Order: sequence, then C-alpha cells, then structure tokens
Amino acid sequence: MKKTTGFLSCIVSASFLLSAFPMTQGKAQVPNNATSTKTTISVTGKVTDAAGKAIEGITVQSAAGTILGITDANGLFRIAAVAPNEKLTFTSAGYESHQESINGKTVIDVTMTVSSAALNDVVVVGYGTQKRKSVTGAVSSFDARKLEERPVQRIDQALVGQLAGVTVKQTTGVPGKAFSIQVRGSGSISGGNEPLYVIDGFPLSVNASNTSNGSFSTGNPLDNINPNDIESIEVLKDAAAAAIYGSRASNGVVLITTKRGRTGKPKINFNAYGGYSEASKKLEMMNGDQWIEHATEIINATYVATFAGASASDNQATRLAKNNGVFNANYIPDPRWSMPGHPGLAYIDWQDVIERKGQIQNYQISASGGTDAIKYFISGNYANQEGFVIGVGYKAYSLRGNLEINASKKLKFGLNVAPTFSITDDPGVDGKDAIFHQALSLAPVQEDTMGFFPNTGRNGQYTYSSTTNSPLGKLTYNKGTTKRYRTLG
Repeated sequence: MKKTTGFLSCIVSASFLLSAFPMTQGKAQVPNNATSTKTTISVTGKVTDAAGKAIEGITVQSAAGTILGITDANGLFRIAAVAPNEKLTFTSAGYESHQESINGKTVIDVTMTVSSAALNDVVVVGYGTQKRKSVTGAVSSFDARKLEERPVQRIDQALVGQLAGVTVKQTTGVPGKAFSIQVRGSGSISGGNEPLYVIDGFPLSVNASNTSNGSFSTGNPLDNINPNDIESIEVLKDAAAAAIYGSRASNGVVLITTKRGRTGKPKINFNAYGGYSEASKKLEMMNGDQWIEHATEIINATYVATFAGASASDNQATRLAKNNGVFNANYIPDPRWSMPGHPGLAYIDWQDVIERKGQIQNYQISASGGTDAIKYFISGNYANQEGFVIGVGYKAYSLRGNLEINASKKLKFGLNVAPTFSITDDPGVDGKDAIFHQALSLAPVQEDTMGFFPNTGRNGQYTYSSTTNSPLGKLTYNKGTTKRYRTLG
C-alpha cells in the first residue's frame, strides 16, 4: 500500500534587531558654493537601494582607495575626519560603484543601483575565491539572506528548488531528518550520489554511506547547523571546479561559509518563530459499518465456496455443523455485526488516534562586531519540532563562535568552533510496514474493552482483526531515540 501524507504548517515569526550604531540627530550642511575653513570634517549618511531599503556592508572609500567606513545594518555610515573637498566612492558586490563629492557637506545620503551583471562578484571556489565570470557555468549560488525570510529547521530544507542543476528532495516526513541533494542527477548506482560538503573549509565526507536518500548511519553532514549562521552557499558542479577535492567530489561539492564579525559597533540579533504541523488531509479509509459490510461479504463468499450446499443465509449453528463443530472466523461472521448498536464493539479511526498538532518552536540569538584588530561572531540556537504523529519529534541545541585576530598585516589568527547536540525521536513511523502503515491496515472495529490498545500488553486480539499490535501502543511504549553530539572546529 502506498501511503501519502502531507503537512500544513502555520508559522508565526518575529524578528528583532538591536544595534548600537549611533543615529544622526540633525543635519548640518555647508552650502555647495561655500568653502569650509576646516582642514577636516565629520561626515555621516545613509545608503539605500532604489526602493529605499537600507543596505548593509557598503564600503566607503576615499579617492586614493583608503577604506573610510562600512555601512551598518541600518545603512548608516560615519567618517570621523575627512577633507572637505574629498571624493567618496561607495562600492559593494552586486551594486554599481557610486561616487559622491563632499564639497563641505556633513550629511550625504546615497542611493545605490543594482548591477546589471554580477559576473564580477567574488565566489568561494575550493580553498580560494574567483570572479563569477570565470566559473559561471560551474557554480550555483544561494543567497543566504533568503534564510532570514523562511522559518526552516535545516539548511537543505531551504535549498529546495533554489539552485540550477541541483536536485533537493525530501525523502521522509520525520522532523529533523536530512534531505537528499544530488548535483547534475544521479552519479552512481552503489557508491552513493550525495555531494561532498565543505563547511568553512572543513570537508565532511559521506563515504560512510552508500545510500542516495540523504540518510547516513553517522548523521548527515548538515545535521544541527543553524541556518541563521550561514553567510553563503556555493555548489561546484563540474570536475574542473571540484578537482581540488579529488574523488570525494565526484558528485559535486557544496561549499558553506558561516558568518563572521565585521568592523563596527556590537550588534545583537534575536529571532524567534513558532507554529504547528498537522496532516493536511486524512486518507480515505473504510469506517466501521463499511468494514463490517465488506468483511461479511468476504466471509460468506469463502463459506459458500468451501462447503457443498452452503448458503450465505445459513445461521451460525449450521455453519458450525458443516465445519464439524469447529469455530472458524473465515466461515462464521461475528453475530454482533448484525445486532443494533453492535454491542461490545468499538469503531476506531486510527488516523485520529495517532495524529496530533505538532508544536514548532525556534529561538536564535547572535552577537557580532569588532575592530580592525579583532572581529567576532557568536550565536546560539534552540529548535524543537514535534511531528504530526504521536511520539515523533526533534530537538536541537547549537552554539557557534567565529573569531578573527589580525596580529599584523601579514599574520592572522582565527578560531571557528561549533558544538551541537540533537535528540531525534522516531519509534519507526515512516516506510512500508512501519507503524503508520500498520495503523491504516488495522481493522476499524475492535472489542470495546480493549480501547485503543488491542493486542498490547494483557489485552487480546479481536478475532476478526489482523494480528498487528496497537499503533498507539507502539508509539507509546516503543522508543527510537537517537542522541547525536558533534563539534566542528
């Protein structure tokens, strides 16, 4: 039997941003036709796009190419001391370079234009970087800013349908389980089809598995990684781009870079969302009356075909006599089926019994900042997702610390550490002959004295039902807990 399930998620998200960048209190401007008598002046301003949205990370340079400042999350910049007649250049990947003359002004607001071609953008390739125009056919990029708009538990969940030439499939509905990622289609029959994952330059091999569904006996390389920690994702698709990693890269390479601290005031981000998951619809199954009608028809047909002169209208005594007084449920229906109210029997919809509204919670907090000498990024994440089936769930705890120290112009130190811990509860719900499949095949008519636990513990089995144990009993008493602790550093 093929099982079809769906999910309906209702997500309510809230995001808060606290920034310690000082806001401009007023505007003091020297007329363009006037010449300031000061040797240097202080300049502030805001950089926005054509829609008026603030742009973070715009570099402000002098005419000589010296970096004077970088815009913060609100698009604001401040230059403490600059010549009144200096020319400022505003640059950033993906935007046209913009030049502005100060002419004695102390407040300069700039509108950036999106570049018509992003071929000069720098992308991560192997252990270095290249311009996109050099590798445009070999690299697919994912804008990590999209992760802030989507309440997802996993990185691979956010990649579905986002990258050309990269197929991302969900192979199970169990919360926390990995998706399958294939670059340029299937590459092997028995050697595995998953790409090589490289996180901050650290290759995570998948040779412990020969499967193609994203499942690994020791855990998927993307397990427990906080999506909010991701700065960029690049997928190398051809042999030349992936050659640096050798045979491990035969199925492509997924390069993931996490966030780093930036020069500027400390910045704290807090993000939280909640919701629930439930089955979008129930499978159409027989109810109690329909099942009794169908079972009666099968029993009568079997009885008539087995005994000569037998009739479907024969009562229980006649049927017993034809079978030498031995009771056989294949020939004799339950007499209570034909009684008004079916005394002693209970009608059960097993989908209603084992399904629920699974709660979803996710909390993320990060702090970043730094100076020219030291930059830092610290984050923490707690995620809790209950499945829409009782007993199924996923919890994850993760921390990340990225530290960069510039000891001199030629010497740099860095520390990246990311401990994670997860708990996955799955007593065996998904798949053929698994608990959910058994719930669909179990008779919707049971002895009322057994409740929802037929053939479980001391409870017996209803004679006309299958020998399957109660699905609720299995979900309640079977334990399928996997605890995984991992540190990348």
